[in-house]
Amino acid sequence: MQVKRWRYQDWLAFSFGLGVLLGTAAVRFFGWPVVLEQARQTGRANIPGGWEALALFGRVFRCRLLQVTAGWLMGMTVCSIPLFCLVSAYGGLSAAVALSLLTARKGILGLPAFLASLFPQWLIYGVVWWLLASWAGGEQKRARLGAFLLLILFTACGAGAEILINPIFSAWIF
Repeated sequence: MQVKRWRYQDWLAFSFGLGVLLGTAAVRFFGWPVVLEQARQTGRANIPGGWEALALFGRVFRCRLLQVTAGWLMGMTVCSIPLFCLVSAYGGLSAAVALSLLTARKGILGLPAFLASLFPQWLIYGVVWWLLASWAGGEQKRARLGAFLLLILFTACGAGAEILINPIFSAWIF
């Protein structure tokens, strides 16, 4: 009987699921009062306009660009697979805590609110994550400068969607 070895994608999915379990356990361990207090402190999203939107776009784009650059550099290292598994686990943990927070605040509408808070930028950032993770799992570790410039363009589109489209969509849902 041959035992099937786990592929890189299996490890990424396992790490994400483990992060979700750990995030849910953390919320249960620290208790709902902490989560409810955080829910009370968060307000409704304001829709920025004019120069405020441009300044906010600059801050969000700079943050996302640093994250993409860190992912690109992690993919160039020898230990890229374990690093991407750690990042995947952190993403699952963050998603579980955010979903718990929204569920505490909105009840049964927590899941739709969570999905609305990620729309539409998750489509763009998902492509960026998939490309970075696939490069990290590849055999050859080489610089793909042209492709990285394309990722910068995708990141700018994601930041624009996060600043311009998401607040309008979220205000409609919430």
